[in-house]
Formats: sequence, C-alpha cells, structure tokens
Amino acid sequence: MLKPKKISVSVFTLLAVLSLAAVSLARPTSLTVRVRAHDAKFVGTGVGDVQVTVRDFYSRAILAQGMITGGTGDTGVLMKKPRGRDTVLSGKKGTAGFTATLDIDAPKKLLVEIDGPMSAGAAMHHDSKTTWLIPGRDIGGDGLLFEIYGLIVRNYQPVQHQFLAAGSTATIGAHVSPMCGCPVRPGLLWDTKDFKVTAVISKNGRQVAELPMKYAGRISDFEATYTFAEPGTYKVTVVASDNMNNQGTDVTSYVVVPAGKLAKIAGKK
Repeated sequence: MLKPKKISVSVFTLLAVLSLAAVSLARPTSLTVRVRAHDAKFVGTGVGDVQVTVRDFYSRAILAQGMITGGTGDTGVLMKKPRGRDTVLSGKKGTAGFTATLDIDAPKKLLVEIDGPMSAGAAMHHDSKTTWLIPGRDIGGDGLLFEIYGLIVRNYQPVQHQFLAAGSTATIGAHVSPMCGCPVRPGLLWDTKDFKVTAVISKNGRQVAELPMKYAGRISDFEATYTFAEPGTYKVTVVASDNMNNQGTDVTSYVVVPAGKLAKIAGKK
C-alpha cells in the first residue's frame, strides 16, 4: 500500500496565501467630498480650491489627500428651484468635489478634514466630519457635504503697510463675496442691499473713525474715503456681514508721514 506523500508548506507560503486572500476580499470603495457656502453655491477652483485629508479615525493615519476642484454648480438648483430630500444638488457636470477610492475589506471609520478656500486669506476654514465607509457602498452624489459660513473679505486699498502723506484723502477698498466667490452687486442673488460693509480706523489702539463702505460699481467691491490728517500708523479693519448670518473681516494699515518725509522715503528728494 502506497503511503501519501507529505506536502511541506512553509510558514512564508502560508502567510502569502492568507495575504492574497485578504487582498481579494478588499473592495474599492469611493468617497466624494464637497463644500458648499452657506446661502450660496459650491466652493472650488474659483476661490483657490479646498484641501481634503481623509484619515483613519482611530490611528489618524492619512488614507487619502487631495483638492476639491471644479465649478460652483447649478444656480437654479441651488438657489432658485424648490427641492426635495432626494434632489442631487451637485448634478451639474464639473461641480466642485474631491473623490478618493479606498480598498477596504471591513467597515472603516473615517475622519475627513477640509482646509480652505486657499485664496480666502483670513477667511480660510478648517472643519472635520466623521463617517463610516462600508466596502462596496460608495458615498457619491453630493457626497460628504460640508457647509461653511462666512464672507471672503480682501482689502485691496490700502495694501499692507502702505505709506501716505499726512493730509491726504485716501480710498479704503475691499472685495467682499460669499465663500464660493459668487458675485455681489445690485440686482443679483447676492444683492448689495443685503450686505453691510464698514471700515473701522484705529490709531495707537484707539478707534478714530467708523465709515460705511458703499458699492464701488465693480462686482463685489466696496469703498469709502477718509482724510488722514496727522502722522502715525493707522490700522484699517474692514468688517462685513449679510442678512444670512455670514460675516468676515480683513485688516491692513496706513503709515502716515509728513509729505517731505514721504518724498525722501520714496527716493524723490
């Protein structure tokens, strides 16, 4: 009677087989992340994109990272038409979003973080959400949706630490928009009449003026004028708000010196 041959299986071979089996159980599963501005549209390339970091909730290990890019979406669907709970807000092709695909073999708890918009300066947000991702069950469509409040306020006049001759009347100007970068002007969805923009001027820590800023005739631009009578360093803080609880601010400064000194500083004397 023939005896069956013994089959020798090394530990390494066994581990390799088990590893391949585990890999075969893993399923590619996608997660889409989007950001919407409160009372406005999706946030994406128009305001410098938004960074997304997907982490394992427990270990904090980074599983995926990238940028939310694309357009602001369909104005009609987002801002005008009635919608139900099953309405896909991001249906328009090219709507801003970021999609990561993870190979997972068991439900995984995620910590998803956003930072941006990248061109918003002091108005940048950091926010996070947790979610489960289950193998084979994509989180698509509108995806994991963040809503961010606030206004992007960027002072364009004066530029930081700008020199000015004493006695000069200067323009204070700021660009103000929702977090999506959507335009503000009379007659639009984001109408100038719904925004309050103010320039607060301080010298040596003491407020010396508070000026209402008016629409400057250019999309999203607001301006006021002020005469800087005395030398000194003036902080200019622009604060803006709308009637939907969005707010924002930006800070810049004027260095006011006697006219003769300014000419010398400028190399004209």
